[in-house]
Amino acid sequence: MNSGLTTLFLLVCLAIGTPLLGQIVNIEDKRSDRDTTGTFWQIDFGGNWTENTRSVVTLSGALRLDILREKRQWLLLGNYNLVRADQDRVLNDGFGHLRYGQELGGAWSWEAFAQLQYNRRLLIDQRALLGTGPRFQVQDREKLDLAIGVLVMYEYNELGDEPDLLFRHDYRLSTYLTAQMKLTDDVTLASTSYYQPLIDRLGESRLSSVNSLNVRLGQHLSFGTSFAITYDGLLARLLASVPGTSFRWRNLLRITF
Repeated sequence: MNSGLTTLFLLVCLAIGTPLLGQIVNIEDKRSDRDTTGTFWQIDFGGNWTENTRSVVTLSGALRLDILREKRQWLLLGNYNLVRADQDRVLNDGFGHLRYGQELGGAWSWEAFAQLQYNRRLLIDQRALLGTGPRFQVQDREKLDLAIGVLVMYEYNELGDEPDLLFRHDYRLSTYLTAQMKLTDDVTLASTSYYQPLIDRLGESRLSSVNSLNVRLGQHLSFGTSFAITYDGLLARLLASVPGTSFRWRNLLRITF
């Protein structure tokens, strides 16, 4: 990539757009594409500071750990986002995710995960998830990967503000379709769609779509941009101040070693 395009990407990554954050954490675009066993770390960071009529500070950071063995994998993720305008926290969210995968043979594998998250903008004071289920690799080629999964998930929520928190215990299906396309050696496009209905009320569902583009800038540096949109009618009915539809556009620099 020439120096002009590299400079453009570095400038764009400082303009992080975060109108609202969806509640579904997309794990598909965080799966390791390494073909060797071992232990691998990764750190993401981003920031922006604007000073005019108001002082606006944007910070984001993430950490991941991959432990890859011949037929099993461990993935640990951590993430934090903050947007502060003067003394107001416009955005304040974070999550931790642990996932285990075991190959069963052929195109099938079995996964289990645990997740903790919060999102003060959407009044999610705490959300805890436990889930497990099969994954089927429809296509696994160098230029295109396609997979589907159907998991059963327990979900615990603390919604709203103190002292009037609303506590919920729900069981959901978590189904997804994911695709990843390698456009060039340095450019990858990924898309994942989730459908998460309540098991006892299949019409009461949460929908989400996540689309991302990643451009490798060098051996240890890359630029990524992603757009996520989520619809959760149940959350909007439980909390009148929370919209049913939320979205996020995010840009970042990634360092790997």
